[in-house]
Amino acid sequence: MKGDYQDLVDEISALLAAPATLENRDFGLIAFGAHDSEDDSAMDPVRTRSILTRKSSPAVRAWFEGFGIARATGPVRIPAAPDAGVYRDRICLPVRHRGIALGYVWLLDTSPGPTGAQLAAAMEVAARIGGLLADEERAGADLSR
Repeated sequence: MKGDYQDLVDEISALLAAPATLENRDFGLIAFGAHDSEDDSAMDPVRTRSILTRKSSPAVRAWFEGFGIARATGPVRIPAAPDAGVYRDRICLPVRHRGIALGYVWLLDTSPGPTGAQLAAAMEVAARIGGLLADEERAGADLSR
């Protein structure tokens, strides 16, 4: 099923015209979208570390959780925090199934950023990811490997 996650992350990346990453609720990397821009600023230290180590640091996790992402039911915009290595604004799409947060899709936010309709479409894809994660959780799979 890991390929399914990659396809869904790529679908969100295409909808929002931004590279995306998918992490489980413990911030373990599951899938990430290709970054095909010449703009090096899109690869800030947090995104690079997440991809290379397949997880986020406890400090970064605490920073993002401070914005209520675990309780959110819709997109959450998170400002940059250069002191924490977060050089670009983020959009977090909470991945939920039956009201339970199972993960997060992360995108780099741009100006003017995606429209409400684009974000709504991306949240529909995030809901499909939530169903897959719930199935995997019931089966006891570890997707971060």
